[in-house]
Amino acid sequence: MATRSRTPPSTPTGLSRERIARAALELSDREGVEGLSMRRLALELGVTPMALYVHFRNKDDLIDAVVDLAARELTLPSERGPWKRQLGLLMAEIRRGVERHPAALRVRLARPLMSPGVMRGTELGLRILLRAGFSRADAVSAWRALFSYTLGFASFSSETLTPDARRHARTALAALPEEEFPALSASASEAVAAMGGEEQFEFGLGCLLAGLEARYLPRRPGKASRRG
Repeated sequence: MATRSRTPPSTPTGLSRERIARAALELSDREGVEGLSMRRLALELGVTPMALYVHFRNKDDLIDAVVDLAARELTLPSERGPWKRQLGLLMAEIRRGVERHPAALRVRLARPLMSPGVMRGTELGLRILLRAGFSRADAVSAWRALFSYTLGFASFSSETLTPDARRHARTALAALPEEEFPALSASASEAVAAMGGEEQFEFGLGCLLAGLEARYLPRRPGKASRRG
């Protein structure tokens, strides 16, 4: 008795895993992860929700693809030049990527992701540190510190949030009783100025890089320094 061959489920023309992930990234940029659902995404694409499940097992699978796609947008710097400059450029690009896609960052913080796209920056960072003379263990620890600083700064000091945050901070600091908070009251203007911005990011990153250099790459008498 002949058996019927099963026909694979049909999908709308042009619908692909990457196109779906791109639409999901744009939707999450506008409305956050909370606004991203399979039903809402299907409506955006003009398909039925079941068409999405041909490409993704579930929403978590989709969100992982969204974060990977956002990470692949990063323009990684050249590996030429002093190691601190290379890392400075890399961390600045990661910060800009996070600020472009803040919803993707929330997912990244909630669930560690190890996809190739997400790991591109880590791979480059480790190569830079290893060439600079860090041991493997020290390079991994140094990268963790740099990455955590950059994500933290982007989370709490985004350029898009800074004006509102500064207005709120001015009001809050002005309301503090001076006798109980003398340091903050005297430094209110400086505290507001330090809440975000390119200059503040570069200050913190520079301090971190200098500290890593001083701790892990001390000058050795009689040997040329590998500092950059």
